[in-house]
Amino acid sequence: MLVYGKQVAKEASRAGVRPKKVWCKRTIYDFAKGIFPNSEIRVVHPKIISSICKSDEHQGIAFEIDVRMKKIHDIEIGLDSCIVLLDRVQDVGNIGNIIRTSEFFGATCIVISKEQSPDITPAMIKSSAGAFFHIPVIKEKSEELIKFAKNRGFKIYSFDLRAKTDAKDTKFELPAVLCFGGEERGLSEKVLELSDVVVKISGYGKTESLNVSSAVAASFGILTKSLYNKSSP
Repeated sequence: MLVYGKQVAKEASRAGVRPKKVWCKRTIYDFAKGIFPNSEIRVVHPKIISSICKSDEHQGIAFEIDVRMKKIHDIEIGLDSCIVLLDRVQDVGNIGNIIRTSEFFGATCIVISKEQSPDITPAMIKSSAGAFFHIPVIKEKSEELIKFAKNRGFKIYSFDLRAKTDAKDTKFELPAVLCFGGEERGLSEKVLELSDVVVKISGYGKTESLNVSSAVAASFGILTKSLYNKSSP
């Protein structure tokens, strides 16, 4: 896969990724050589990079990597694990932002449902600002992921606008799966049926809802506060 962007390149290097080939503009050759000292680096015109990666948002660097998807059984889980399930979320920009947010808050992995969701794309990795390289991103059927988690003692929390319970009034416990649906259709009925707790994020303004990436960020704030209060004397 061809991916691009300076921050993406930096995070890939930090994660130990060694690209097969690197294309960069002349002014950032030293940057490229510094983070990928053992890769073949070609200095080319920025227009060529745009043509190669089919985007103008490359910031002067693109590189070729192997993206090997893990499976859920490959993930190391513990009593403090937190999995984020994206059920039928389709916007690659939102998914990239969610990967970045979830990795920042220490999530164990991201699971993108096989149903009505996109494959991993360069644009998604770019939107994650390279966080993609620091957290497992898995494609699995939502129902299968929830069954896997429940068999290992996870509690399933679903965030849905139709819920009666407010997330801020909920005592969250780990290990947990946090489930989020796409903005148009929300969570599937099957995910809601399999959930232990269904909650909503209440607002105080006139806007009816958050987009899914903002909802994930808000949920981690609520989760962190809930767990902190639980552990405080």
